Amino acid sequence: MQLRGTDAVADGHARAVDLKRHLLLRVTLFALVIGLIASGVVLQQAQERIRSHIARTGGTVERLLAGEATQPRDVFRRSLESMDLSSLDGIGPLLGICVAVEDIYKRPAIQRCFDDGADPPVLVRWLLARVIGPEVSYGGAIGQYPGVKVGEFVVTPNLDSEAVELWHQIRTVLGMTVGILLLNLLVYLPVRRALGPTDAILAVLGRMEAGDLAARMPRPRLIELRRIASGFDHLAERLQKTIAGQRHLAQRLLAVREEERRRLARELHDEFGQCLTSIGAEAAFITEGVRGPQPALLPAARAIASVTAHMMESLQGILLQLRPVGLEEFGLHAGLEELVGGWRRRLPECVFELRVEGQVDDLPDELTVSLYRIVQECLTNALRHAAPGRVTVSLRREADACTLVVEDDGEGTPLSTAGSGLGVLGMHERVEALGGCFAMTRCVPCGMRVEAAFPASAMVEHEEEHA
Repeated sequence: MQLRGTDAVADGHARAVDLKRHLLLRVTLFALVIGLIASGVVLQQAQERIRSHIARTGGTVERLLAGEATQPRDVFRRSLESMDLSSLDGIGPLLGICVAVEDIYKRPAIQRCFDDGADPPVLVRWLLARVIGPEVSYGGAIGQYPGVKVGEFVVTPNLDSEAVELWHQIRTVLGMTVGILLLNLLVYLPVRRALGPTDAILAVLGRMEAGDLAARMPRPRLIELRRIASGFDHLAERLQKTIAGQRHLAQRLLAVREEERRRLARELHDEFGQCLTSIGAEAAFITEGVRGPQPALLPAARAIASVTAHMMESLQGILLQLRPVGLEEFGLHAGLEELVGGWRRRLPECVFELRVEGQVDDLPDELTVSLYRIVQECLTNALRHAAPGRVTVSLRREADACTLVVEDDGEGTPLSTAGSGLGVLGMHERVEALGGCFAMTRCVPCGMRVEAAFPASAMVEHEEEHA
């Protein structure tokens, strides 16, 4: 099912189109196709008309030429010298033909084309010549009395005249095509104007994707987009309230957790600490008391003192984990120095570096504790699982953000399982509760980078609550 969902999303991205561009392209292609088809039909009709016209005109031309042929006085001399095709002057321009006459020896005698003198476009004439071809013609013989053949004639279409007529028809087709394109433009402009707010809608979506849940949709004139914007704003408002409630609950849980830790630390310090101190004092008294009379009990007394000292040391470590010493009294900078210095004393072979930029001691209590706990958890994870040679802690406070970065060069665990522990989950919860961003990435060639960024709104809100 997951694969199908992924494929569906991929198909959805593949089928995504720009409505305005898609509409403009479709109608333009439609107009061009209509123009090409209409032009082809006009050419086909012109070809059929010219073929039929030449076939019908040939007989008429033959009769006119036969009447024009003069009767020579010498019956042994047959000549076409007196012919000038004047019999076709009246009808020739209407027929749109060319006539070529040859004598009986196949020598050209006369050739005329009858047209109205108009010059067609060169491309149209060339195209018409390619469509008609040279085979469209009508041939016949010219005879003189008494039935003697004196020459031959060939009637062909006048391409200039036919091209002019064809150009008039093509211009009509082009006018229709331009009309469709103009209609396309008239449709495209209102659609573009109606869909213009989509850019503003996409900008609002980008702001919300970046985390600005206060962004709201514009109100377009198109009623469908207006309904979508209204529904989206309603969902965004509900989401904003839900996230605000979750953050408030998370902050409350973190505050309760820290308060519980303080209570446990106080109880452990007051009860177990005093008890262990009393046991240690009693063990020392027993050791001095049995040193002379009962030396056999001396090892047991020393063992009790050693176990008590070990328990006291373990209790001090637990108290440090539950409640950082000096964090509330001396500030975050000193608390981090103490935390990093403790690890530096325990692991002298590892290089620890702490960088603090800006004033961090006046941060709100919730943010201060969260930053300290994140650094504490990062150092524990790195030194427990990665065996690094260098660990760098960078904390920078600016006017609009507070950023914490912890980097190490250890081998560590795979990134796919690095965020599955309770410690990482706790860091996520702390950052999200304050409206920040948390990221854990693998460094190249080795190591891990943990980054937590807190916005200025978190500091302002918490500072106001504290006040």
